Amino acid sequence: MLSLLHRHILKEILVATGLAMGLFIFVLLVGNALRDVAELVVAGKLDFWVFIKVLGLFIPYVASFALPFGMLTGILIALGRLSSQREITAMKSAGLSLYQIATPVFLIAFVGMAAAVLINLHYAPQSRVERNALMAEALADNPVGFMEERRFIYEFPGYVIYMGGREGSVMRDFWIWELDEKRRAKLFLRAAEGILDYDKANKDLILTLKDGTAEQRDSENPEAFSDNMPDSLFFGELPLALPLDQLFGDGDQKRKLRTKEMTFSQLMDRREGELDKEAAVGGPMSEARLKVQVHIQKNFALAFSVFSLAVFGVPLAIQVGRKETYANLGIALIIAMTYYFLIIMVSWLENVPALRPDLLMWLPNLIFQGIGFWLIYRASRH
Repeated sequence: MLSLLHRHILKEILVATGLAMGLFIFVLLVGNALRDVAELVVAGKLDFWVFIKVLGLFIPYVASFALPFGMLTGILIALGRLSSQREITAMKSAGLSLYQIATPVFLIAFVGMAAAVLINLHYAPQSRVERNALMAEALADNPVGFMEERRFIYEFPGYVIYMGGREGSVMRDFWIWELDEKRRAKLFLRAAEGILDYDKANKDLILTLKDGTAEQRDSENPEAFSDNMPDSLFFGELPLALPLDQLFGDGDQKRKLRTKEMTFSQLMDRREGELDKEAAVGGPMSEARLKVQVHIQKNFALAFSVFSLAVFGVPLAIQVGRKETYANLGIALIIAMTYYFLIIMVSWLENVPALRPDLLMWLPNLIFQGIGFWLIYRASRH
């Protein structure tokens, strides 16, 4: 009888969790696609099939968030429906404890947690690198298409570019501002025309400006014009390199991978490198090593949140006992947002090594699991 009930609960949880995960993946996928690449497709800068590939590479990234969301929502929907129909009460009357009833939930949550570890520490960062490389390749294949006329272009860090029009591959009327660290214009370029090409050796976009002027601003105070007019120089031809690794990242080894683009093995290698540096100078934990450790612990903690939110969701679903999907979805979103807000709060301490933010990353899990097991204990006594 017990195995039959477990199969029944397992089926209910799997169906609800699968549907909830599908919903969250779709919503997060659409949100990220609209933000990052849909505008490029609409503007004709990105081929539709490249867009589909990029969309597929977003899936591991959004799945890392959809998995705990979906698990919590599925538990609230499935157990909430069973509770509202008095099936949970009937199981308790048959002598089953709440822990026995929740065994299939914990099994699914454990499997989901293991899957989340693989996604967070391998597939998600790997897909990010592949997505960046694909975007850079698309830009290299059609560099002119990425320059939209009569629009200020901010996609290249350190530059603001405006192009007035084009005739085939030749672009007309360039206005370019090169910015300093405070985003003040330190150099202003004006050119009658320009040609965009791709340097395969250095993986850079080369914008060759023709027949223009260069206006150099004061390095100390670029915005001051009262004392001396900026120096202006005329040029016949001026090449300007726009590195792709700053725009999308090209996945090549010439660019040092960012922490969030590294798999677990790469993170551990970087951590070992920072440890060797610290041992050589005999200093305390460096900011670089702390950043790596925070990222590692954060990914493990987020994966473990699948189990923590499941533990929290079991007694909540039974006590609330709602079968309405929208109500359970709303409750799940509030709980998940609270969890992620706590994670963000701990992330703010990344520059305070004394507080060990890498270990504090586990605090939200401890809080939710502690409350969850306490609620299960209280519910099992009634």
